[in-house]
Amino acid sequence: MAGQELDLEAMVREVLRRLQQLSGEPAPGAPTQGATPDPISSSQASPPQASQPGQLRLPERTISLGTVTGRLAGVKEVLVSAGAVVTPSVRDELRKRQIALRVASESAAQAAEPAGLVLGVAGRAQATGAALAAVQAEAGGAERFERDCVVEVVRQVTQAVTRQGRIGLVLTDRPAVALCLANRQAEIRAAWGVNRASVREAARLIGANLLVVNPAQHGVYELRSMIREFVGSRHDCPTGYRQALGGAT
Repeated sequence: MAGQELDLEAMVREVLRRLQQLSGEPAPGAPTQGATPDPISSSQASPPQASQPGQLRLPERTISLGTVTGRLAGVKEVLVSAGAVVTPSVRDELRKRQIALRVASESAAQAAEPAGLVLGVAGRAQATGAALAAVQAEAGGAERFERDCVVEVVRQVTQAVTRQGRIGLVLTDRPAVALCLANRQAEIRAAWGVNRASVREAARLIGANLLVVNPAQHGVYELRSMIREFVGSRHDCPTGYRQALGGAT
C-alpha cells in the first residue's frame, strides 16, 4: 500500500509538471535564473487566505505530502479549496494525527481574506515592472506608495499597517535600511524576504506583519512564491513574544 501511495505522489507531480510545460509557465518548485529553489513542491496555487488558530488553510489545487510536511504541528483542522485534490497519503497522515479535513465554501473563503496588503516601492525598485506584476498577480488591488526616498515609503507603509490593521510589503534596493526603519516602529514586526522558507519562518516565529524584499535579487516565480506565502500566513504576534516585540495583534 505504501508503495502505491508513493507512486501516486510521483504521478501527481509528473502530471503537474507536464501541464506547466504546456502552459509555458515554470514548473512548481523549479527555480528561475538566480532564484533559490522553492522548498515545497505544489501545484499553482489559487489566492491564499489567512488561517484561524489551530487551522491550516491550503490554497493549493493539489495537496501532496510535500505540501503539508513540517506544517501540521498544533493543527486541528486543514481547510482546502473546493475542487482541490488531496492525495491518499495526506488523508492517512491527517487521520493518524486526528486532524479534520474540510473543504472551504466560496463564502467562507471570502470571509477569511486578510485585512489587506499595503505596498511600498522605493528607490530603484520603482523601475522593476516584473516585481510589480508579481505583486499584482498575488495581491491585486493593494494600496501602493511609490517614492524615491525609502524613509518616506517605510513611514507611510508602517502607518497603514499599525493604524488600519493591515500587512505591508516594501520593495526596495535598500532592504537593510527599510528593515531597520520599520522595526523601530511600535507593533511592526518586519522580516527580510530571502526565499519562501525564510518568509514562512518569520511568520511562524514572530507573526511578521511587514515583509521587505529587494526585487533585483529574485526571479519572478520566487517573488510570487514569497508574496503568496506572506499574504497567506498568520500575522498575529506569538503570545510569548508580545511584550518583547510590542505586538498588539
